[in-house]
Amino acid sequence: MYEVSTRYRTNPQPVGYHFLNSNLGDSMKWLALFLFSGAAFAQDMTRLETIDDAYTETMDGGSRYVGKCSTHEDYYKFYYKTLKVIQSYIDDSRLSEDKIKDIIKKLDPQLLKLVLKENGLDNLGEPNESVIFIFQNYVDDITIDLISHQLYDGLDLIRFNIGMGGGNGGFTVFNKTKNGYELISRTFDGDLSYCDKKVWLGKR
Repeated sequence: MYEVSTRYRTNPQPVGYHFLNSNLGDSMKWLALFLFSGAAFAQDMTRLETIDDAYTETMDGGSRYVGKCSTHEDYYKFYYKTLKVIQSYIDDSRLSEDKIKDIIKKLDPQLLKLVLKENGLDNLGEPNESVIFIFQNYVDDITIDLISHQLYDGLDLIRFNIGMGGGNGGFTVFNKTKNGYELISRTFDGDLSYCDKKVWLGKR
């Protein structure tokens, strides 16, 4: 029933711990710090659960999310499902300039800007770096889906699965509103760093 992320946590530690003590390059460590320190928003519910409560160990020594953020990737096909594939899985070997332009055309410019920001990609490279350069140099793979929530109506959700840093990566989910787009949830290597009240189980 669960589609467990292939980028899962091992030996759970406080949020962000394993990034700072890993072999990631400096730019990827900065990205991890950005993701886990930038979640101080009024609607963020992650403060209501601890690492120990939110994850359970799996038989292979990893861990699976069992917390209350219903759009975490480990709850795929449980609390939400794919409505439409906007961009099927594509890795960096096929991310040519033309293909990146094709992906960009599928996205609202406002959403694209938000995706780069929430994944820490807008601060990599030189100032005002082009989106094409960022994709070609920092993105390992990408998948984009429209998703439908099984419990909560009235949400227009789009999910991005972006690999980066040579085996790392995460999922960001956004909701389309009358005023644009809002971040709903964000993970990196399975670690939850933001979850909006709109998709928090029992707190909506």
